[in-house]
Amino acid sequence: MPIVETVNFCVPKGDAMKPLSRLFDDVNFPISEYNSENRTYRPQLEGRPVRVKIMAEKDVALQVAVGNYDVGCCGLDWIKEHTTKYRASDLHVFRRLGICKKKIFLCSGLNSGIKCVADLQEMDDFVRLVSEYPNLAESFAIHSRLQKFKIFSAWGSVEAYPPEHADVVLLAAENQASLQSMGLHILSCKIESELCVVVNRKSFMEKDLTCVLEFF
Repeated sequence: MPIVETVNFCVPKGDAMKPLSRLFDDVNFPISEYNSENRTYRPQLEGRPVRVKIMAEKDVALQVAVGNYDVGCCGLDWIKEHTTKYRASDLHVFRRLGICKKKIFLCSGLNSGIKCVADLQEMDDFVRLVSEYPNLAESFAIHSRLQKFKIFSAWGSVEAYPPEHADVVLLAAENQASLQSMGLHILSCKIESELCVVVNRKSFMEKDLTCVLEFF
């Protein structure tokens, strides 16, 4: 009998978990124990040669890109964050799922005096930019031709940095109203994101991933 290769599949924890779990139910994807109570971080897939691992959403893009996993689910924001730096990456979007939609905004503090990107371009001192997406933040700074800038990588709560500890932040939000309640002024919207199924290009060419991809 032919040897059946195991497909390695990674799925996100955090905010994406519940809507993705509901989508799995809708498409009859036979996964069990994909919930926040699973302390082993290893859901089960009944009757299929698939090894599943739960991990941070931003790590899904990296792990699939380097080939440690064949298939994964993560937001387009994290895909862009990875491919902005690694343009020759083996990370490929197989399908957009239409859930977990959000936008990536560039914001200043409401009382900072920075009202538009042009204000940043005219600054003589370093523009301090804080984000969970340092690669996207650097790309923005370069393409906006900021004279001088410093990028600070942070994990969560970046909205708290302006105006004392950052001039601008690049962050994700579902809507503009939530940002104003955080004391932020929107300068621009950089990316629209949603949850996607991603594959490693080499795996897609060399392995049979049907046991996962047929559901999407």
